Amino acid sequence: LEFDDLGCEDCDRQYMLGDALLVAPVFREDGMADYYLPAGAWTHLLSGETVQSSGRWYRSRYDFFSLPLFVRENTILPVGSHEESTVYDYTDGLTLRLYHLADGAQARCTVCDSDGQPVLTAQASRVGDAITVTLTGRADTVIVQQVGTGCALTVERA
Repeated sequence: LEFDDLGCEDCDRQYMLGDALLVAPVFREDGMADYYLPAGAWTHLLSGETVQSSGRWYRSRYDFFSLPLFVRENTILPVGSHEESTVYDYTDGLTLRLYHLADGAQARCTVCDSDGQPVLTAQASRVGDAITVTLTGRADTVIVQQVGTGCALTVERA
């Protein structure tokens, strides 16, 4: 199991997309969705709302343009800037969103090119109220954003 949580054992209508995104498709015509959020900070990717879950079920109504799509704490999520095509230089206009990095925690992500070859690695670590993000590779136009913390942010290019 992804989580050491008995509440997750019967979650057959939601899934983890990678290790950072929790997706719960809406199956009802009225837009109601039931989903389970394990303990921790979860941020709705589309609305930006953060839920501090103790590990429980939630019920919410969604329209045709949304669904339960939550980002796990201690995640670096790369967000591209191009919406007209799926094949482009993924580092061009790239934003790295750092979600709720806990004190003493680390996060890492790798961005690949359209051939699947790594072109950028980002590593973040937090000590107290300071976060350091180290970018290795093509990082000329990368923007780093914090979500959920007000820490001092240092971005280093290796």
